[in-house]
Amino acid sequence: MKKLNSRLMALMAAMMMTLTSSADTQDWGGRVIDEKGEPMPFVNVVLLSLPDSAFVQGCMTDEQGMFKIVTDVNQGLFKVTSVGYQTLYIKAGQNLTIQMKEDTQLLKEVVVKGQLPKTHVKGDAMRTTVAGTILEKAGTLSDALTKIPSLEAGDEGGIKVLGRGDAEIYINGRKLQDINELARISSDQIQHVDVVQNPGARYAASTKAVVRITLKKAQGEGISFQNKTQGMYQYGWSANNLLDVNYRTGGLDLTATFWAGTYGHTKSLQEDDMFYLVGEHKENEIYGYSVQETRHKWKGLTPQLQINYMFNENHSLGALYKYDYHPNGTLTSQFNTDEYQDGAFMERSESDVWQDEKFKKHIFNAYYNGKVGKLGIDLNIDGLFDDTETPGHTRELAWADVAKTGSYDVRNIESNTKSANNFWASKLVFSYPVFKGNLSFGGEYSYNHRTDAYSFESSEAVPVTATDTEINEKSEAAFIEYGHQFGKLFVQAGLRYEHLKNDYYNFGKRDDEVSRNYGDWFPTATISAPIGKVQMSLSYRRDIQRPAYGNLTSSTIYLNRYAYQSGNPTLRPMYTSSVVLNVGYKWMGICVDYGRVKDNTTMSSEPYPGADDPLVCLVRPINTEEDYNQLSFNPYASPTIGCWHPTWYLYLLFQNYKAPTAYDTTITLDRPYLQIGWDNTIVLPKGWRINAGLRFTPKGDVGNFRLLKAQGRGDIGVQHDINLRRLGSLTLDLRCNDLFNTDETKATLYGPRELTILNPTRRTFMVNLTWKFNEARSKYRGSGAGEKQKARM
Repeated sequence: MKKLNSRLMALMAAMMMTLTSSADTQDWGGRVIDEKGEPMPFVNVVLLSLPDSAFVQGCMTDEQGMFKIVTDVNQGLFKVTSVGYQTLYIKAGQNLTIQMKEDTQLLKEVVVKGQLPKTHVKGDAMRTTVAGTILEKAGTLSDALTKIPSLEAGDEGGIKVLGRGDAEIYINGRKLQDINELARISSDQIQHVDVVQNPGARYAASTKAVVRITLKKAQGEGISFQNKTQGMYQYGWSANNLLDVNYRTGGLDLTATFWAGTYGHTKSLQEDDMFYLVGEHKENEIYGYSVQETRHKWKGLTPQLQINYMFNENHSLGALYKYDYHPNGTLTSQFNTDEYQDGAFMERSESDVWQDEKFKKHIFNAYYNGKVGKLGIDLNIDGLFDDTETPGHTRELAWADVAKTGSYDVRNIESNTKSANNFWASKLVFSYPVFKGNLSFGGEYSYNHRTDAYSFESSEAVPVTATDTEINEKSEAAFIEYGHQFGKLFVQAGLRYEHLKNDYYNFGKRDDEVSRNYGDWFPTATISAPIGKVQMSLSYRRDIQRPAYGNLTSSTIYLNRYAYQSGNPTLRPMYTSSVVLNVGYKWMGICVDYGRVKDNTTMSSEPYPGADDPLVCLVRPINTEEDYNQLSFNPYASPTIGCWHPTWYLYLLFQNYKAPTAYDTTITLDRPYLQIGWDNTIVLPKGWRINAGLRFTPKGDVGNFRLLKAQGRGDIGVQHDINLRRLGSLTLDLRCNDLFNTDETKATLYGPRELTILNPTRRTFMVNLTWKFNEARSKYRGSGAGEKQKARM
């Protein structure tokens, strides 16, 4: 008892000790480690002044477990806290080493080593915690997202939600303006990620899914910067560099970024087999075999400036300006086709295609985010202005004998496409607590003036006409949404109305048949609750996908003497009604998604209207004639086994898609479609990590595609973190994607002309070098307006 009392007296004396210093300020700090002596990042350290124990200043430890607090307080205590560990009170000092101790009880629940569930239900979303997990070391923000269950990389570098499609992405409440930003933010900046598979009424009705990313709270003031250099090799080299400089003082936050790069590593290789029937009774078989090789090389630069000022936690405003400039983007293509009729050789053509794309885009956003009393206010104003010009040249040779011994025809086509957008949008959202729940309501307005002009010159007559179209489109939306927490049960319901007015002109004359004026209602509902240790949520949503502006153009583009491509001004929007069930248990879970699809958009190859030659076809987007159902299952598991962090997932899709065939019949594409994925991260000592992944897709049907051959790929990479001490940190990331050259696609696209495609593949090598110095993150809170309308451009 005497020993215990003496220890208590010593502890109390240490806590009340007065620290003296002759200097005006003190640099209190040290290092936080766990019970094994390993550094602990992202631990909260708060300085309490004595004798009144008032809060003075706080910070969070960095990746090496280091922290520093500069203050004029010369006596105090450190309060050190971390989830799953005992709270410590330590006498303030310099160069301290603080060792945390695990706490077996936290928030009235027993936890193991302080680890939280990686994925759990949070309101309308499935939340994945990134901070403190191996996902922090994934590399970029994009790398971390693709390792989260139900997420995968999109075709254009974005993020897709399995079974739902392209996701709308928000970072700290700000709508992502540039998809390349996913590769510019490091994964260790992420706090957590929310995946919303059936978004509520506050989101545009064309939003299929939402990914909300919350970054860690930035610490410190002054200047910080991050520089990332990337190189890639496949069929050639690509390289780019991003410099991000941030200055923070008080409530002012100023960020400037400059990105520049040149791309030339990719090549598109495709083999096509086209089959169709011609004649009065379709008695003649036409077969075409094409080989296409396309290279696209371009250079670009993107400066961006954003400013943010936080008056306090309840009021902030800011603005962002970005300029995206591509001075040139050369596309070259070799397109060779052999045509046969009833098995007999008819003709061969060889086309050399050249295009040069010049592109300029200005993006502007201004926002106010605040709270007046209990009323929350979120105001955004957006502008987007771009100009694109694509001059092109095609030289085609054609001959009618296999050996090319006779004469041949030469055709030269000169073309030019110009397009421009002048877009404005605004969004205002209010929120207010009502009956212990939260009521949100607001509206959105956007206006776009778009022009498209296509001109050409040909050495001989071709069935192509010049066009000069103009679209004036106004879109208005209003919504109301209410969410309430009944104990553990969360319920949310909403209703959104959207109205669109579209005036379509060709050579200055309004086309009443193509112009639109319609409105729609879109209900949403979500219910979620934990049942024991099982996390569950059920949601419903009706959404719309309006045609991209490029698909509405009446321009017809010359591909070769047998193929032309055009838009379709009569395209209708696609509607989907979906019900999503999410179930999670510890480190495993499953998502079940049922959807009913109406007026789906697909590409069709059909006889060219009025053409004398039956070989000539027109490729254009059309709406499906029949509605169809989709049902998908997505189970996953992400355990932690020592230094091994595996993730397994499976995506299984059933559908009853009906498509036309070349025989004037209808085929039901209902073979199950399956994806299997296996990702692995192995953590090694001294900052080394190994990443490896496998993907496999057997034969199956998805949309109007039938996969005829199983495909798969293997990826491998190694990462190394280097501590440069006062100079910051350096991360080296080496990767090889598609290690065995097996990720090739062979599929049939059904329609009046059936097209079978084969896309060969080749492994890709990448190296990333990231240097961070005194890193700080922007507090920008702009969420953007009119985002889905922008995406259609």
